[in-house]
Amino acid sequence: MTPNNDSICFALGMKDSNLILMDYFYAFINLAKGTRKKLHPDIRKCRIYEFKLRNQLITCPNCHHRRLVKFGYSTVQTVFTTDDASHPVFLRIHKQRLRCKDCRRIFMAQSNVVRKYCHIANKVTMSFQDDRSLESIARDNTISPSTVLRYLDASRSIAPLYQRQLPTNLAMDEFRGVHRQLHFICIDNDHHRIQTILPDRFKRTIENYFLSFTPAERSRVKTISVDLNSYYQDIARRLFPHAEIIIDRFHIIAMMTRAFNQYRAQAMKQFPKTSRQYRLLKFSWQLYLKSATNLSYEHEYYDRHLRQKVTSGERVDLGLAINDRLRADYQFLQNVMQNLKQRNLDQLTESLYPGTELSPQMTAVLHTLRHNLMYVLNASLFDYSNGTIEGINRMIKQIQRTAFGFRNYNHLVYRIHFRQMAQKKNQAA
Repeated sequence: MTPNNDSICFALGMKDSNLILMDYFYAFINLAKGTRKKLHPDIRKCRIYEFKLRNQLITCPNCHHRRLVKFGYSTVQTVFTTDDASHPVFLRIHKQRLRCKDCRRIFMAQSNVVRKYCHIANKVTMSFQDDRSLESIARDNTISPSTVLRYLDASRSIAPLYQRQLPTNLAMDEFRGVHRQLHFICIDNDHHRIQTILPDRFKRTIENYFLSFTPAERSRVKTISVDLNSYYQDIARRLFPHAEIIIDRFHIIAMMTRAFNQYRAQAMKQFPKTSRQYRLLKFSWQLYLKSATNLSYEHEYYDRHLRQKVTSGERVDLGLAINDRLRADYQFLQNVMQNLKQRNLDQLTESLYPGTELSPQMTAVLHTLRHNLMYVLNASLFDYSNGTIEGINRMIKQIQRTAFGFRNYNHLVYRIHFRQMAQKKNQAA
């Protein structure tokens, strides 16, 4: 191969050594299809790269004899993907043909750049890894959205229906997908790979999937990280006898902060809107949710709602002095947060049995945590959580937002796997 040929193939990202560059030039091509070619022509200036494709056959694939002779060339024009959609790129490939003298069969040279009987380069599938809509991919590849969907359907092997084995540590959750329906998702909590995505989150569907694995395979699972959904715990207890169930730390803190904010708003509404007590509870509410160790009692700032200088610690103390139950809720919240962070099991257990009276909202949370006491303690004992799966759910939301929603469940699953493949590449780099 000449240096010029090497440079062109490197720029186009082609690795087939049988392709030999012959020429490259500009040409005006009508990109309209069917009857639209005459009625509504779409003539654009395109770049043409002309290649010769050599046939490397030595023996006849049909009769296995070596009497092969050259039998001319067959020219095909292939749409190629580039970063510059203003000038579409076509590959004009002259494929060498060989003929067997014994069986009279004719064989044409094939390349990994384009599949047999196709006129669109395989590089189209790489665009599925980007956070883009199908219309955008079709426009940049000079093809129709229907063709892009056909390529997406052909990539079903990227999302295998059944895995051969289960990971040692699992994480389970759900996300809202096609037609606003909730889909079940399970990932490998060690390598952050998607284990499966199911079309719904019904208990029978989830159980049938995990029952497809042998009891010996299910007994290998050591930990299962879940949220406070009760039937995830039922499934884990029944199907994974040796697995430790972990309640996600984020869901524990989120449930407590939600209850604290509900009671804070309830206490705030008992005062007139012009009163100082109302302003103390209404504004700077983010300070109540911060860890007490991050509050300062030294650096003052001017609070325009109170019309005075205070520190962040003093600002919280002023608000908590208004309501005793609010102060008790705050102390309970801070104790649980600190003990979870410090992994102190004894202190965490003691903090779930406070001596003061809590608000009704926080009391309901307290009963939930006590009911799941063993799993809450596992959140402090193990390093695993649902953080990775929540990040994947965030990625799925972005995919759906870019695509303006999905009507086909399989298309959504394929795009999720393609997008995660791109993120794994970026992390490796």
